[in-house]
Amino acid sequence: MMMTLPNKKHFDNHAADLFEISFSENKAFPCRIEEVKSGLKATNKDQNDQFSIVFACNETEVFEQGVYKISHKTMGEFELFLVPVFGDNKGVHYEAIFT
Repeated sequence: MMMTLPNKKHFDNHAADLFEISFSENKAFPCRIEEVKSGLKATNKDQNDQFSIVFACNETEVFEQGVYKISHKTMGEFELFLVPVFGDNKGVHYEAIFT
């Protein structure tokens, strides 16, 4: 069964909402969308527009790039490949790219 991922419009509509990312089996960390950025436009109807999102997480531990479960109150649960792109003593930002 193939999972349908949210599109850019879904993330734009919920950019101010709280998301939970399960970086470990035992605990989900609250995160917010820091940025939703447009990429290349689809050239035909069988393609999707490219975009990226950056989640800001207040957890200062840096988790390796990988596939993690994302939970949202109305968007439900889905998995994304996240890459840590920035971190300091206030938290870490993780990016997902949709192509």
